[in-house]
Amino acid sequence: MGAINLESVSDAELGAAVENNLFDLFRSVARLQGGELEETSRISRHYVFPTSPIFKGVWQTHLEYEEVDGAIKDALEFFRERQAPFCFWWTGPSTRAPGLDERLLAHGFQVWETDAPCMGAELSTLDYNALKRTPAGFKIELVTTQRQLEQFKQAFVAGMEIPAWAGQAWVDASLAFGIENAPYQMYVGLLDGEPVASNMLFNGGGIAGVYAVATVQHARRLGIGAAITLTAFQDALALGYRYGGLFSTALGEPVYRRIGFRRTGASISRYLWMNED
Repeated sequence: MGAINLESVSDAELGAAVENNLFDLFRSVARLQGGELEETSRISRHYVFPTSPIFKGVWQTHLEYEEVDGAIKDALEFFRERQAPFCFWWTGPSTRAPGLDERLLAHGFQVWETDAPCMGAELSTLDYNALKRTPAGFKIELVTTQRQLEQFKQAFVAGMEIPAWAGQAWVDASLAFGIENAPYQMYVGLLDGEPVASNMLFNGGGIAGVYAVATVQHARRLGIGAAITLTAFQDALALGYRYGGLFSTALGEPVYRRIGFRRTGASISRYLWMNED
């Protein structure tokens, strides 16, 4: 999908584009063999085999209050039938479902992330000079081999402090697509040969978006997170994308602000359901 028109984009449109970028990512991974994607005017959901809740989720809900409980029960039955260990339910700028948050909690969902700010920027205005402000011995590589894919996983898992299976899910998905055919590009940052940073670029919803941005603890505050983020957006700019976006963690927001991103006023939340059957 092409870039948003430079002369007409507003913060509200850019915030919506961050959400649409996420939705396009779900649509893209659902193309994997055995993947399922269901979209109606009321609700969307996807199910894909890799073991991570980002590959199993509900999103884009447009429901009336009296429909919410039934929709949640139906979604849980959908994932139980597929023996999914978990799923995310996403809410954001486009969500229209009164009472959804409290009903999700009543049905056993847990808050995973609340009001992560959607941030955006014109890619041409970012501080690419930050690419020069990294330690000696640091380099960024585009992931094109299985070895680099494993290095991406190592940095992502350690930087996010998440279980190994969450990183393995992206390895499994990438190998299933074929690394060169995946709908996203992965980057790994190496400091003296050690994988210390990760990033993933996905272009969709009219903008360039990044995911899985992580830096291991001992390599933080060295400009590495900024550099690996900028590398992806520099590549997107070369492809003709005018705008970039992301939804940020509290840890990442100061980094994104320093390189030129701003809050759009929109935010994204997600709730986690664990299958205890």
